[in-house]
Amino acid sequence: MDNVYCSILSKGRVYQFLALLGSMKKVSKEDFELFVLCVDDEVYELLRKINMKELHVVHDKALGDDVLAIKKTRKIHEYCWTLKPIFLEHLMMTHPSATRLTYLDCDLYFWNDPSIIFENQPDCSVLLSPEEKYNPSWSDSFTRYMQKVTGYYNSGYISFKKDEMGLACLAWWKEKCMERCEIKPTEGFFGDQKYLDQVPKLFPSSCDITTPGVNIGIWNDLKFQFTEDEDSVYVNEHRLIFYHFCGLRMVNKNKIELLFNQKHIPFIFEFYQQKLREAIVLTEQIDSSFSGYASEEDLKRYW
Repeated sequence: MDNVYCSILSKGRVYQFLALLGSMKKVSKEDFELFVLCVDDEVYELLRKINMKELHVVHDKALGDDVLAIKKTRKIHEYCWTLKPIFLEHLMMTHPSATRLTYLDCDLYFWNDPSIIFENQPDCSVLLSPEEKYNPSWSDSFTRYMQKVTGYYNSGYISFKKDEMGLACLAWWKEKCMERCEIKPTEGFFGDQKYLDQVPKLFPSSCDITTPGVNIGIWNDLKFQFTEDEDSVYVNEHRLIFYHFCGLRMVNKNKIELLFNQKHIPFIFEFYQQKLREAIVLTEQIDSSFSGYASEEDLKRYW
């Protein structure tokens, strides 16, 4: 089965994850499975109460003591980044029917079926999301600097085929993230993401995703014209598959904070905010005592 996905979830991202899950259920033309790794007991207990055949809930305790030891030494966001290749490899070993596994950041939202990405590039062992920087107010030198700092690829969407090259790449990325996973631009580190710059050189069957409308976010959305036609959203002449709502935090039920300064944001933000409010209502119905709002630490920029 190719349509197998996974995500990592902490308490402050629950509402966004529920919006992601709802969007996938709405647009997927074929059956899919979404495995979510919970790093908080409260999140694990909450999601276990959701009766949805596509959703599989896993506790980080299932990954073993070596992984939990890392949790004690890293900040929560660093730990979640570290878990990406670890969880992917874990699922590769425990889900024998999956021929491909795809990681999703929980702040993605889908407007079109993502399976078209795999259909367009079926022979690629690793599918990478280029993160081309674009801001008309930036100089060329600053754009190049930002590209160098954060890396050429965005790790919020990455897909691995269960073949020799895909497994080898995943094992390599896991080793790197376990060794070090923090944002230190002056030392050439940007979480789990900067490592991906090396993947095309080391693993020849890795590919940049060529399907239009994939993983658009604040780093490049100013280069696109967003339009709407019935239930579909278009970026220029292509259908938007998913947008990455990076830097968005739920402060409370009526306040959503953006951790970036951008005067012009696409109209889809208003739609997404409504979906987040619906996710809050759903959560309250499941467990009225649960609060997944951003903490003071969560509202700080990572770098």
